[in-house]
Amino acid sequence: MRIGALEVAIVPDGALTLDPARMFGRVAEADWRPVAGLDEHGTIPVGVNCALVRSGDRRILLDTGGGAALASERCQNCGHLLDSLAALGTRPEDIDTVIVSHAHWDHAGGASVFRDGRWTPTFPNATYWFWRGEWEYWMDPALPDRPAFLDDVLPPLLAHSQVELADSEVEVAPGVRLIAAPGHTPGHVCVSLTSGGETAVYTGDMFHHPSQIEHPEWSPLFDVLPELSAETRRAMFERARRERLILLTAHLPTPGIARLPAGGGLELLT
Repeated sequence: MRIGALEVAIVPDGALTLDPARMFGRVAEADWRPVAGLDEHGTIPVGVNCALVRSGDRRILLDTGGGAALASERCQNCGHLLDSLAALGTRPEDIDTVIVSHAHWDHAGGASVFRDGRWTPTFPNATYWFWRGEWEYWMDPALPDRPAFLDDVLPPLLAHSQVELADSEVEVAPGVRLIAAPGHTPGHVCVSLTSGGETAVYTGDMFHHPSQIEHPEWSPLFDVLPELSAETRRAMFERARRERLILLTAHLPTPGIARLPAGGGLELLT
Protein backbone atom coordinates (compact mmCIF):
# COMPACT_ATOMS: atom_id res chain seq x y z
CA MET A 1 0.00 0.00 0.00
CA ARG A 2 1.00 3.64 -0.31
CA ILE A 3 0.75 6.38 2.31
CA GLY A 4 1.48 9.43 0.18
CA ALA A 5 5.07 8.92 -1.00
CA LEU A 6 5.70 6.10 1.48
CA GLU A 7 5.45 2.51 0.32
CA VAL A 8 4.35 0.14 3.08
CA ALA A 9 4.27 -3.65 3.03
CA ILE A 10 3.06 -5.95 5.79
CA VAL A 11 5.76 -8.52 6.49
CA PRO A 12 4.32 -11.50 8.38
CA ASP A 13 6.48 -13.38 10.84
CA GLY A 14 3.81 -16.05 11.23
CA ALA A 15 0.93 -16.68 13.61
CA LEU A 16 0.42 -17.71 17.20
CA THR A 17 -2.40 -18.23 19.68
CA LEU A 18 -3.28 -16.36 22.85
CA ASP A 19 -4.56 -17.95 26.04
CA PRO A 20 -7.93 -16.32 26.78
CA ALA A 21 -7.20 -16.56 30.50
CA ARG A 22 -4.24 -14.23 29.93
CA MET A 23 -5.94 -12.06 27.32
CA PHE A 24 -9.12 -11.53 29.36
CA GLY A 25 -7.92 -12.40 32.85
CA ARG A 26 -9.09 -9.06 34.26
CA VAL A 27 -12.57 -9.35 32.69
CA ALA A 28 -15.58 -11.46 33.73
CA GLU A 29 -15.86 -14.54 31.48
CA ALA A 30 -19.52 -13.82 30.81
CA ASP A 31 -18.44 -10.55 29.19
CA TRP A 32 -15.51 -11.74 27.08
CA ARG A 33 -16.61 -15.20 25.94
CA PRO A 34 -19.23 -14.00 23.39
CA VAL A 35 -16.65 -11.84 21.61
CA ALA A 36 -13.41 -13.79 22.11
CA GLY A 37 -13.40 -15.67 18.79
CA LEU A 38 -11.95 -18.87 20.24
CA ASP A 39 -10.71 -21.60 17.92
CA GLU A 40 -11.37 -25.34 18.29
CA HIS A 41 -8.62 -25.53 20.89
CA GLY A 42 -10.11 -22.79 23.05
CA THR A 43 -7.39 -20.28 22.17
CA ILE A 44 -7.38 -17.01 20.23
CA PRO A 45 -5.57 -17.13 16.84
CA VAL A 46 -3.62 -13.97 16.03
CA GLY A 47 -1.16 -12.80 13.41
CA VAL A 48 2.41 -11.70 13.98
CA ASN A 49 2.68 -8.75 11.62
CA CYS A 50 5.73 -6.57 11.07
CA ALA A 51 5.98 -3.86 8.40
CA LEU A 52 8.52 -2.67 5.84
CA VAL A 53 8.48 1.02 4.93
CA ARG A 54 10.23 2.44 1.87
CA SER A 55 10.89 6.17 2.15
CA GLY A 56 12.97 7.28 -0.83
CA ASP A 57 16.04 5.09 -0.71
CA ARG A 58 15.47 4.26 2.96
CA ARG A 59 14.30 0.82 4.11
CA ILE A 60 12.71 0.87 7.57
CA LEU A 61 11.57 -2.28 9.37
CA LEU A 62 8.93 -2.04 12.09
CA ASP A 63 9.57 -4.84 14.61
CA THR A 64 11.63 -7.96 14.03
CA GLY A 65 9.29 -10.84 14.83
CA GLY A 66 10.33 -13.70 17.06
CA GLY A 67 13.43 -14.83 15.20
CA ALA A 68 13.86 -18.36 13.91
CA ALA A 69 15.86 -19.58 16.92
CA LEU A 70 13.37 -18.37 19.52
CA ALA A 71 10.34 -19.33 17.46
CA SER A 72 11.55 -22.94 17.30
CA GLU A 73 11.21 -23.02 21.09
CA ARG A 74 8.04 -20.97 21.54
CA CYS A 75 5.90 -21.03 18.39
CA GLN A 76 6.09 -23.48 15.49
CA ASN A 77 4.34 -21.03 13.18
CA CYS A 78 6.58 -17.99 13.79
CA GLY A 79 10.08 -16.98 12.78
CA HIS A 80 9.39 -16.38 9.07
CA LEU A 81 10.23 -12.68 8.84
CA LEU A 82 13.39 -13.07 6.76
CA ASP A 83 11.55 -15.30 4.28
CA SER A 84 8.78 -12.71 4.03
CA LEU A 85 11.33 -9.97 3.39
CA ALA A 86 13.02 -12.12 0.74
CA ALA A 87 9.67 -12.51 -1.00
CA LEU A 88 9.65 -8.71 -1.31
CA GLY A 89 13.18 -8.74 -2.74
CA THR A 90 14.67 -7.33 0.46
CA ARG A 91 17.82 -8.70 2.12
CA PRO A 92 18.78 -8.08 5.75
CA GLU A 93 21.65 -5.91 4.45
CA ASP A 94 19.14 -3.62 2.72
CA ILE A 95 17.49 -2.49 5.98
CA ASP A 96 18.96 0.77 7.30
CA THR A 97 16.56 1.38 10.21
CA VAL A 98 14.77 -0.95 12.61
CA ILE A 99 12.17 0.32 15.08
CA VAL A 100 11.39 -2.05 17.93
CA SER A 101 8.01 -1.19 19.42
CA HIS A 102 8.87 -3.03 22.64
CA ALA A 103 11.11 -5.81 23.87
CA HIS A 104 8.75 -8.78 24.08
CA TRP A 105 10.07 -11.86 22.27
CA ASP A 106 7.64 -11.78 19.31
CA HIS A 107 8.70 -8.21 18.48
CA ALA A 108 12.38 -8.10 19.47
CA GLY A 109 13.44 -11.75 19.23
CA GLY A 110 14.50 -11.36 15.61
CA ALA A 111 16.79 -8.40 16.30
CA SER A 112 19.81 -10.70 16.38
CA VAL A 113 20.51 -14.06 14.77
CA PHE A 114 22.57 -17.02 15.99
CA ARG A 115 25.20 -17.63 13.32
CA ASP A 116 28.62 -19.30 13.39
CA GLY A 117 28.30 -20.03 17.09
CA ARG A 118 27.44 -16.50 18.24
CA TRP A 119 24.66 -13.93 18.24
CA THR A 120 25.04 -11.03 15.79
CA PRO A 121 22.65 -8.29 14.59
CA THR A 122 20.25 -9.67 12.00
CA PHE A 123 20.32 -6.40 10.07
CA PRO A 124 24.01 -5.49 9.95
CA ASN A 125 23.62 -2.04 8.39
CA ALA A 126 20.67 -0.86 10.47
CA THR A 127 20.27 1.51 13.38
CA TYR A 128 17.92 -0.07 15.92
CA TRP A 129 15.62 2.43 17.63
CA PHE A 130 14.15 1.81 21.09
CA TRP A 131 12.49 4.14 23.56
CA ARG A 132 15.08 4.77 26.26
CA GLY A 133 12.73 3.81 29.08
CA GLU A 134 11.99 0.52 27.36
CA TRP A 135 15.64 -0.37 26.91
CA GLU A 136 16.57 0.56 30.48
CA TYR A 137 13.61 -1.33 31.95
CA TRP A 138 14.42 -4.63 30.26
CA MET A 139 18.18 -4.34 30.56
CA ASP A 140 18.01 -3.91 34.34
CA PRO A 141 19.58 -7.11 35.73
CA ALA A 142 17.51 -6.73 38.90
CA LEU A 143 14.21 -6.96 37.01
CA PRO A 144 12.20 -9.89 38.42
CA ASP A 145 11.54 -12.69 35.90
CA ARG A 146 13.60 -10.91 33.26
CA PRO A 147 13.35 -12.93 30.01
CA ALA A 148 16.60 -14.79 29.30
CA PHE A 149 16.39 -14.25 25.54
CA LEU A 150 17.19 -10.56 26.03
CA ASP A 151 20.77 -11.46 26.96
CA ASP A 152 21.15 -13.08 23.53
CA VAL A 153 19.49 -10.62 21.17
CA LEU A 154 20.09 -7.15 22.66
CA PRO A 155 23.78 -7.01 23.72
CA PRO A 156 25.04 -7.67 20.15
CA LEU A 157 23.28 -4.51 19.03
CA LEU A 158 25.22 -2.49 21.58
CA ALA A 159 28.47 -4.28 20.80
CA HIS A 160 28.14 -3.27 17.14
CA SER A 161 27.13 0.33 18.02
CA GLN A 162 23.76 -0.07 16.33
CA VAL A 163 21.44 1.12 19.12
CA GLU A 164 19.76 4.53 19.23
CA LEU A 165 17.60 5.42 22.24
CA ALA A 166 14.80 7.98 21.96
CA ASP A 167 13.99 10.28 24.86
CA SER A 168 11.14 11.99 23.03
CA GLU A 169 9.00 11.52 19.96
CA VAL A 170 11.34 11.77 17.00
CA GLU A 171 11.25 11.44 13.21
CA VAL A 172 13.72 8.67 12.37
CA ALA A 173 13.22 8.93 8.58
CA PRO A 174 11.16 11.26 6.40
CA GLY A 175 7.54 10.71 7.42
CA VAL A 176 8.38 8.00 9.99
CA ARG A 177 7.95 9.10 13.60
CA LEU A 178 8.04 7.36 16.97
CA ILE A 179 4.96 7.95 19.15
CA ALA A 180 5.04 7.27 22.87
CA ALA A 181 2.36 4.66 23.69
CA PRO A 182 3.23 3.28 27.13
CA GLY A 183 1.33 0.74 29.17
CA HIS A 184 1.74 -2.62 27.51
CA THR A 185 5.37 -2.12 28.50
CA PRO A 186 6.86 0.99 30.12
CA GLY A 187 8.46 2.26 26.91
CA HIS A 188 6.18 0.84 24.23
CA VAL A 189 5.98 2.96 21.07
CA CYS A 190 3.73 3.16 18.05
CA VAL A 191 5.03 4.44 14.71
CA SER A 192 3.33 7.18 12.71
CA LEU A 193 3.72 7.09 8.91
CA THR A 194 2.72 10.42 7.36
CA SER A 195 3.00 11.64 3.78
CA GLY A 196 0.85 13.54 1.31
CA GLY A 197 -1.84 14.29 3.85
CA GLU A 198 -2.30 10.62 4.75
CA THR A 199 -1.36 8.88 7.99
CA ALA A 200 -1.06 5.28 9.09
CA VAL A 201 -0.01 4.13 12.54
CA TYR A 202 1.77 0.89 13.30
CA THR A 203 0.25 -0.01 16.66
CA GLY A 204 2.62 -2.68 17.93
CA ASP A 205 0.98 -4.19 21.03
CA MET A 206 -1.09 -1.17 21.96
CA PHE A 207 -3.97 -3.61 21.55
CA HIS A 208 -4.27 -7.30 20.79
CA HIS A 209 -7.94 -8.05 20.16
CA PRO A 210 -10.86 -6.35 18.37
CA SER A 211 -12.93 -6.34 21.56
CA GLN A 212 -10.55 -3.75 23.04
CA ILE A 213 -11.80 -1.18 20.55
CA GLU A 214 -15.19 -1.07 22.27
CA HIS A 215 -13.63 -1.91 25.63
CA PRO A 216 -10.24 -0.14 25.86
CA GLU A 217 -10.31 -0.81 29.61
CA TRP A 218 -9.88 -4.56 28.93
CA SER A 219 -6.18 -4.86 29.64
CA PRO A 220 -4.67 -8.34 29.32
CA LEU A 221 -2.57 -9.85 32.07
CA PHE A 222 0.55 -9.28 29.98
CA ASP A 223 0.15 -5.49 30.04
CA VAL A 224 2.82 -4.33 32.48
CA LEU A 225 0.94 -1.12 33.36
CA PRO A 226 -2.72 -1.96 32.66
CA GLU A 227 -4.31 1.35 33.65
CA LEU A 228 -1.83 3.28 31.53
CA SER A 229 -2.30 0.94 28.58
CA ALA A 230 -6.06 1.53 28.76
CA GLU A 231 -5.48 5.31 28.67
CA THR A 232 -3.17 4.90 25.67
CA ARG A 233 -5.78 2.85 23.81
CA ARG A 234 -8.56 5.35 24.48
CA ALA A 235 -6.47 8.24 23.19
CA MET A 236 -5.29 6.41 20.07
CA PHE A 237 -8.73 5.05 19.19
CA GLU A 238 -10.26 8.52 19.54
CA ARG A 239 -7.57 9.93 17.27
CA ALA A 240 -7.98 7.09 14.77
CA ARG A 241 -11.72 7.76 14.46
CA ARG A 242 -11.32 11.52 14.31
CA GLU A 243 -8.53 11.52 11.72
CA ARG A 244 -9.57 8.38 9.82
CA LEU A 245 -6.17 6.83 10.43
CA ILE A 246 -5.13 3.55 8.91
CA LEU A 247 -4.02 1.16 11.66
CA LEU A 248 -1.30 -1.38 10.94
CA THR A 249 -1.73 -3.89 13.74
CA ALA A 250 0.74 -6.45 15.00
CA HIS A 251 -1.75 -9.07 16.12
CA LEU A 252 -5.00 -8.83 14.21
CA PRO A 253 -5.17 -11.60 11.59
CA THR A 254 -2.67 -10.96 8.80
CA PRO A 255 -2.46 -8.46 7.14
CA GLY A 256 -3.97 -6.72 10.16
CA ILE A 257 -4.82 -3.43 8.40
CA ALA A 258 -7.87 -1.61 9.77
CA ARG A 259 -9.79 1.61 10.21
CA LEU A 260 -12.14 2.63 13.01
CA PRO A 261 -15.38 4.04 11.56
CA ALA A 262 -16.72 7.14 13.27
CA GLY A 263 -19.86 5.25 14.27
CA GLY A 264 -17.93 2.56 16.11
CA GLY A 265 -16.66 -0.94 15.37
CA LEU A 266 -13.76 -2.09 13.24
CA GLU A 267 -13.27 -2.10 9.46
CA LEU A 268 -10.64 -4.56 8.24
CA LEU A 269 -8.83 -3.54 5.04
CA THR A 270 -7.23 -6.03 2.65
